[in-house]
Amino acid sequence: MGDGDAGEAGSYEVQASARGWLTLQLAALGFVGLCGALKAGGAASPAPRGVEVMAGVLVVLALLLACLAVYLVGRTAWPHGGLPDDPARAARRLRTGLVLTFVTVLLTALAATSSWWPTPDAPDAPAASVEVTTSGGTLCGELTRGSGALALTVEGRTVDVAVTDVLSVAPVAGCGSS
Repeated sequence: MGDGDAGEAGSYEVQASARGWLTLQLAALGFVGLCGALKAGGAASPAPRGVEVMAGVLVVLALLLACLAVYLVGRTAWPHGGLPDDPARAARRLRTGLVLTFVTVLLTALAATSSWWPTPDAPDAPAASVEVTTSGGTLCGELTRGSGALALTVEGRTVDVAVTDVLSVAPVAGCGSS
């Protein structure tokens, strides 16, 4: 067995490894695409505009790097003309493609952090009050959690109103004392 045979065997090992890694790369590319679609189709974010722009740039950069990484690993897995490449060059191309794949995932995760931006709380703002009209009269208070009914806090006590009895619900600036 000559030196050419050993190099060719090493090249085939790198190709086999690249074919295995390509599956992971395609999953990473799908992850970047999904995050980009969720980012584009999501509701308004409380993050500042600059943070949103940076997140968008990071997602686009991650997508471009993911495409380059898939190209590098794919070219290693299936070399041009079907002939095996120099094993050292193929291994270097595979390594570069894998590093770019991990950078892609990191950039996507970093871009996703903008969606976790804290919403500004207004501690001095009064709770939203509603006026509920039923066949038995009108109640004014703050909506609270209830089970199976509309729950209102009226003058410090919780009142449950059956949903079937509700004629209308309207937001009001505040409840006047009667």
